[in-house]
Amino acid sequence: MPLFTAFLSGWSPFFAKISSLPSYYHALRGDRHVWILQCHQIYGTKIRVTPGALVFLSAPAFRDIYGARSNVQRSKSYEYWQRNERDVNTLITSDVALHHKKRRILNLVFTERSIRAAASFIQKHVDRWNELLIDGDGQDWSKSRNLTEWSDYLIFDILCDLCFGKSLNIKEPGENPFKGIPKAIHSYVRFSFPFTKSPFLGLLLWLKPRGPSKLLDIITPADTKAYYRFIEESVAARRKAEELSKKPGHNSDPSRQDMFHFLFQAKDPDTGKPAYSQQELFAEANLLVIAGSDTTAINLCGFFFYITRNPRPYQKLIEEIRSTFDSAHEIVGGPKLSSCRYLRACLDESMRLTPAVPSELSRTILAGGLTIDGEHYPAGVEVGTAAWSTGRSDEFGDPFVYRPERWLVDQTTGVTSEEVARISSLVHPFSAGWGNCVGQNLAILELLTTIARTLYRLDVRAEPGSALGEGAPELGWGRRDRKQFQLDDAYVALRDGPMIQFKKRKI
Repeated sequence: MPLFTAFLSGWSPFFAKISSLPSYYHALRGDRHVWILQCHQIYGTKIRVTPGALVFLSAPAFRDIYGARSNVQRSKSYEYWQRNERDVNTLITSDVALHHKKRRILNLVFTERSIRAAASFIQKHVDRWNELLIDGDGQDWSKSRNLTEWSDYLIFDILCDLCFGKSLNIKEPGENPFKGIPKAIHSYVRFSFPFTKSPFLGLLLWLKPRGPSKLLDIITPADTKAYYRFIEESVAARRKAEELSKKPGHNSDPSRQDMFHFLFQAKDPDTGKPAYSQQELFAEANLLVIAGSDTTAINLCGFFFYITRNPRPYQKLIEEIRSTFDSAHEIVGGPKLSSCRYLRACLDESMRLTPAVPSELSRTILAGGLTIDGEHYPAGVEVGTAAWSTGRSDEFGDPFVYRPERWLVDQTTGVTSEEVARISSLVHPFSAGWGNCVGQNLAILELLTTIARTLYRLDVRAEPGSALGEGAPELGWGRRDRKQFQLDDAYVALRDGPMIQFKKRKI
């Protein structure tokens, strides 16, 4: 019944009506987000991507699916990310009650207090990153920096400092055994994502605890295994340090309030006991590393791609930042940074065009059904909206143009508060409702601090003649525009570039 109803209510390519092979094929290619956008442009705002899954393109549909009271749960595809039955974190559990409990505990970690404590870690790493971006005395343009690598290094160093009590300093020059970890994360998601869209997903999930987990371990790439080891060793070392700090006479730093300090302090509100076992700490660390490092680095890459290819917004932005602050060290979270409205508009516009999760966050309708955009759907149907598509909706008028002014109410440009509210209802870089990003305030602080301190100190430009990260005619439909930053879809977005040069600003 659910599949038949879905069949009646959504247009799609013929083979997507009878098989999930098209969805799986595009997941393997890394262009599933582009395929979904193409389907929307051909078939409309409601498409079928598999016999039992619909993807929508409208603000009401997003609210209906991802709202706090929506009658849905995460789809079973999330369970594939579990290494074993004990590896369950807040992001991947499809059990609604378990998610709510885990999320309630994780909320205790991302408080105003913990974010204030994180600010000094962020500032320290951004300042050092700025020093490394320039060559010599910084008077001439630096060698080109691949922002994919450099943003990964920065955000990963910040994250490890926040989570595990020490920075791995992979942004520093020279050999470092941990420099391959960001690429290991990319390998991990690229290898795993197609399985979540496989026609045999149900069979894989049934078989996984019965033996194939061992087979998957054998065929898992070496980079992915290195990533697993890194998480386990880091959590074990950080837990040992936290336990030592509680012993009488131990000479520890009482001001060391990193993320795992708050995780260790968290109590289960139902029992009053420690909220996390060792295995649960491993699982949550996996969530924090991928959601906390890769997604923020993606947004940073997107920002520098678009701002260096749009001279007018770039000039307007550096004028705002450099006139608001008297020094880079003055750039901290607070009212003054929040007053930089054009800075936030530039970031919002780049997040619209460079979503960290390009395709849909799949949800399964529960018993009783769900009304989406005025139409009722029964239990069992999978539904979602895809950020790559919603950010390029015709509702924006000029969806492929980088125009930060669209986010700012201004009589002179004719942008009203109603218009900003309308487009805001389409763009949700951190999702919404019970499944929204728990660390979004921390991510925004990282991004604003990094962008503002960097542009206060340094001039930036795209490497002359470099096309890395750009679209190209030979890349095919949806990837031809040179002004669009290209992503690969592996649940999170993977990318390469842009190539950026830096030098000290002239004062």
